Amino acid sequence: MAPTSIGPYRIVRQLGEGGMGVVYEARQESLDRRVALKTLHPEYARNQESVTRFFNEAKVLSKLEHPSIVQVSDFGTAPDGTVYLVMEFLRGESLGHRLEELAARGERLSVLTTLQIAWQVADVLAVAHAMGVVHRDLKPDNLMLVADPVAPSGERVKLLDFGIAKITKDRDRSGLKTDTQAVMGTPMYMSPEQCAGAGGVDAKSDVYSLGCVLYEALGGRPPFVADGGGRIIAMHLFQEPAPLLSLSPKTPTAVAELVHRLLTKDKRLRPNMSDAADNLGRLLSKLSGSGPVVRSHAPSSTDPDSTRVLRSASPSTTLGNSIGQHQGTTRRQKVLLIGGSMLALLGAGVIAWRTSTTAPTKPAIATSVNPSLPQNPLPAPASVTKVKWSIASEPSGAAVFSEDGTMLGNTPWKAEFDAKPGTRQLRLRREGYAEANLDLDESSDSQLTVRLTRQSTGKTVATKPRPAPVNPQPTPPKPGKRTGLSYED
Repeated sequence: MAPTSIGPYRIVRQLGEGGMGVVYEARQESLDRRVALKTLHPEYARNQESVTRFFNEAKVLSKLEHPSIVQVSDFGTAPDGTVYLVMEFLRGESLGHRLEELAARGERLSVLTTLQIAWQVADVLAVAHAMGVVHRDLKPDNLMLVADPVAPSGERVKLLDFGIAKITKDRDRSGLKTDTQAVMGTPMYMSPEQCAGAGGVDAKSDVYSLGCVLYEALGGRPPFVADGGGRIIAMHLFQEPAPLLSLSPKTPTAVAELVHRLLTKDKRLRPNMSDAADNLGRLLSKLSGSGPVVRSHAPSSTDPDSTRVLRSASPSTTLGNSIGQHQGTTRRQKVLLIGGSMLALLGAGVIAWRTSTTAPTKPAIATSVNPSLPQNPLPAPASVTKVKWSIASEPSGAAVFSEDGTMLGNTPWKAEFDAKPGTRQLRLRREGYAEANLDLDESSDSQLTVRLTRQSTGKTVATKPRPAPVNPQPTPPKPGKRTGLSYED
């Protein structure tokens, strides 16, 4: 039986229950304010490590101020021993739910909408990473889409579930230490180093997970699908995903290349989250044809350990216009009611409720909004001053030649130069292997890994470039109902 109150909060109804606790809709009587109240089951409330990790989530969220972070207003222990966390109450739907509903109709998110969502996620995670916080459980079910008239297409992404976040700054850890052999996260979206154990996880792990989310939104399924978390983990460790363009041929090549760069298995070759956000912003500007994307402020370069709050760009900036915001868009009312960070607690899919006094029913299908250009377009953005290229090969040691035959170096090869329109052709040559020709966009960063084909006849044959080595997997069975599977060993 649900309690009638917890501390100063009156319980209105239960929103969901999982293996570790319960989430309620509650009302703070003193302010007549609706909140989401997250609690631990009594057996976990008696375990100090569980309580420390639970309160760690409040500490993490309180350090981050950003429009895409769920705000925490209170946490503590009630007189009866109940451990609770109080968060803002959100109306919206998860990205996971929207993808399910679109798939049921044989549809997918548009490329522009996908990039709008991904850019917001990358921007907020870049802020979190700058503060020494790694999310570790980025997935569609943890991305809440809520109505916001100053956000892209009238929607703001809210990043949920910092329940298993990793704090990388020693002074902020509160004595909390994760076993380096522990595997924590959701298998479909875990990085290879996350699959291998918590010891190798850093901010680059969130970059890989973002690549998984992008791949699923554009390709219609996650990079790897199999029966059982163990098999999926093995795929992340040892297999390459099928080329995104084979699942979504209409996806722009530059977008597909970026997704595969995010999915690079060697985390040293992945871009960091800030670079990923910059690349997404450039693609948004190019595809939408409008102004520049405004990033959130970075920490002070003179005080990298500064604990000052990082504030996002204000609504008066070009945030919305830069990515196709349609001001004044009227959207259908969202029906998913959820408190931030409840998903790790529940270990299951999101809970949907209609905003009425009737019994809960299946959530309404959200309509898609086609973004339009702003009424007063901003001047064209200034061109990117520098472009960085990074090319690796398997095997390494291939010579890199320019189109005129000038040798530029050997793989792994990196270069930085002034950005300009057009493409540039490079050639990779290694004795005993076929030559690989690469056509690279001179206006954007590129990070490629090319698998060279062994040459048996001695004849040089040009191979088609690809953003990552490919090991096609068989067509997976049609996915069933999303379960929000979490894996912890």
